[in-house]
Amino acid sequence: MSNLAQRILTGVVGAAIVVGALWVGGWVFALLMAAVAAAAQFELYGLLSAGETKPLVAVGLLVGLLATLWPVLPIAAPLLVVGVVLIPLTVLFLRRESPLFDAAGTVFGVVYPAALASSILVLRTSTADWMGDDGAFWLTLTVLFGVSAADTLAYTAGRLVGSRPLFERVSPKKTWEGSVGGLIGGVLFVALFKVFVLEDALSWLDVAVVGAIVGAVSQLGDLAESHFKRSVKIKDSATWLPGHGGLLDRIDAMVIAVPLVAVYLEVTKGLL
Repeated sequence: MSNLAQRILTGVVGAAIVVGALWVGGWVFALLMAAVAAAAQFELYGLLSAGETKPLVAVGLLVGLLATLWPVLPIAAPLLVVGVVLIPLTVLFLRRESPLFDAAGTVFGVVYPAALASSILVLRTSTADWMGDDGAFWLTLTVLFGVSAADTLAYTAGRLVGSRPLFERVSPKKTWEGSVGGLIGGVLFVALFKVFVLEDALSWLDVAVVGAIVGAVSQLGDLAESHFKRSVKIKDSATWLPGHGGLLDRIDAMVIAVPLVAVYLEVTKGLL
């Protein structure tokens, strides 16, 4: 099977699993997101280890699960505080050559991607009146797949008409033309969902802001992760997704875009 075929097949299967769990909601979706976030966090710790920082992997992953699940697990928030406090205390009693960097790297993994991924659960579990029936499902679907649509259109536009490098020292193949294509794709995707599904739940101003976040700001998430990998001379965060690399490679844009969408909607409409 060619690399393109593997990429398409993996993408389709992954999308079907996410949509199914997203529709069911509750703990089914929460556990899926927790597993994805934990795997991505484990991959990040691998990048840190390649850079000669030695994070506390087991401790970090346990605290990271709390950071991801707090929207559906009330006890997670106070336990998260305890867990973060324990990280520097644990390093204190271990014989480490670089305890500062090891503790800092561990906490960074708890924040990125674990805590940022919790914003996906904030969207899905919201019961805000303005969403209407099944609004949390459709809004979360819009944001998640809006990021994917923007990424696809950015790639396509870059391949077809791209010529001016966007951020050459980090990702030489990304272009300004591709970035504009992603922005347009993100806004159009959100607009389509407003017209056909979300209707009055989102205003046209909301469409513009959310579309810009999923279409443009999300690209910065991809660039940031590329910068991390390039700094330790690693191409993919992992190899277990044929044609895609690792899970961190797949959610790098989402864990930047979704929290910002959640903050915007919380400030302007209310989510919690």
